[in-house]
Amino acid sequence: MDRPAPLDILIVTGPLGAGKTTVVNRLLKAEVAAGRRVAVLINEFGAISVDGALVDAERPELAGVENLVNGCVCCSLRDDVVATLRAWCDQPEGSRPERVVLETTGLADPTDLLDLEHEAALEGRLRLAGLLTVVSCLTPVDHLQTRPLLHRQAALASLLHLSKSDLDPSAAVAWEGELRSAFRHIPQVVTRHGVAPEGSPDPWLGDVRPVPEGWESAPAASFAEARSLSLHWDHAVDPAALEALLLAPPAQGELLRAKGVCAFAGWAPRNDGSDRWAFQLADGRLEISPLPLRADGTAPDCVAVVIGTGLDAPHWKKSLRDLERPPQGSRRKIIL
Repeated sequence: MDRPAPLDILIVTGPLGAGKTTVVNRLLKAEVAAGRRVAVLINEFGAISVDGALVDAERPELAGVENLVNGCVCCSLRDDVVATLRAWCDQPEGSRPERVVLETTGLADPTDLLDLEHEAALEGRLRLAGLLTVVSCLTPVDHLQTRPLLHRQAALASLLHLSKSDLDPSAAVAWEGELRSAFRHIPQVVTRHGVAPEGSPDPWLGDVRPVPEGWESAPAASFAEARSLSLHWDHAVDPAALEALLLAPPAQGELLRAKGVCAFAGWAPRNDGSDRWAFQLADGRLEISPLPLRADGTAPDCVAVVIGTGLDAPHWKKSLRDLERPPQGSRRKIIL
């Protein structure tokens, strides 16, 4: 019996808050529209998957959705990645995915993912179709040289997407020049809202080069320095207080990223029946977007995830809990 065609996998990587999930949603939408069975494997830093909720709400028709949290796909969760891909490869023809998008956490070094197709359990069953790196033009340009992890994520790419160009066209021009100077051989595309211009290179036809000799010993950003804290909200939160908390410089440490799902006190449900909103803090900007109900009509849990270095965790948990506005007569949780 003929062996099924290899499952194509596209790795999407890039720094925290670069806009990877937006790009992933666009990619998945295009694959579904083309009639292909596509699955997504999402890795998030922390105990709760927010990006998974964002993808699941938009693309309920996917061939598979798997969330890997509390670790990194390039190291501690690699066995889980292999097991998930193997399970998808084992599915019968006609139901198994044809393509898989793997979205890494922004703190992952993709170096150790480039040999996935050579894993014993996946040999001949998986093909690395490309490595798409998303970089936000709102990130300071000097980070390409001062942040080793960003440099590695960009250097290994088969295609670079420069996101959020509509928010600062001059910064986009500066980043274009910096990336072209550093990686002349890598094609780059300036995107708007995760969409590449017509005629842009196909991410699934990437020229993935082998890891340079001696690369493994090169210094990389310390994954261990970052910490994540998560919290489930029981009630709607104050929108103005949320904005004030996330946009104010923290008294201690550095806030790298914040994201979550919430209902806002005083905001009525929308016409689609959902009262859920997704919030994203990246590059010093807070974005709020409507989040529809799941395909089964249920609403995603209200959660918050904060990622940073040197943050005062008890202070942040109390501050996030204090955002809640319980209805009259309801009890508020007490932080112990």
